[in-house]
Amino acid sequence: MPVYETGHARNVAQFQQLISFVDSWGAPYAPSNTAIALTALNTKLTDTTTAMDEVGFSLAISKTAINERENAFAGLRKLTTRIINYYESTGADQNKIKDVRTLKRKIDGKRAKQLVDDPNTPEDESQNGISAAQMSYTQLIEHLTGMINILSNDLLYAPTEADLKLTALNTLVTNLKTANNLVIDAFTGISNKRGDRNEVMYKDESGLIALALTVKKYVKAAFGTDSLQFSQVNGLEFRRPTKG
Repeated sequence: MPVYETGHARNVAQFQQLISFVDSWGAPYAPSNTAIALTALNTKLTDTTTAMDEVGFSLAISKTAINERENAFAGLRKLTTRIINYYESTGADQNKIKDVRTLKRKIDGKRAKQLVDDPNTPEDESQNGISAAQMSYTQLIEHLTGMINILSNDLLYAPTEADLKLTALNTLVTNLKTANNLVIDAFTGISNKRGDRNEVMYKDESGLIALALTVKKYVKAAFGTDSLQFSQVNGLEFRRPTKG
């Protein structure tokens, strides 16, 4: 669980409360800075909510792609076991069988890693695993491709079983690559949408956090430190994402 548990959603909720207070004061809230006028604050809230939703949509796309990739790779180990057993039944040269078995062991030993990230926290929990995960699936594809290359150069490999035929195996490789690429593209989408969200919320001077803090300063100046208005907004907490 990230140390900063409240994340972006809490910042938005606090900003909504800030706007509610400002709206309740009416005409006395009259900053000369148009960036913190009530209409501008509502626009920022709308933009932020939209950006947050876009991150959520991108994450949903990513989760679907991850699940589909997992399903696509699910039967790989059992399939390659059948391939090995069929190849050994053909009377193929032992050195060729050994080479295929070596690739089979690599497939069995490579555990593809999944990624977990919560878009409602400032940390990107998946960042440390992205390269490892993509490499893991990419290596599985490479090992299977290596097996197919060996088998395709041996006339003894001529199964009648449809899913063991070279045409089916090559189609499988294509499908696995497609499934893996969709996950990679989905992570790119998440990264881009997260960047848009961070721009809206955390950009210096014009971001949601910067505007909220500016509103606090104005209220302190306009109504005074002992005022009800300042006591209402002073307790609202806005936090930027932690780094690293």
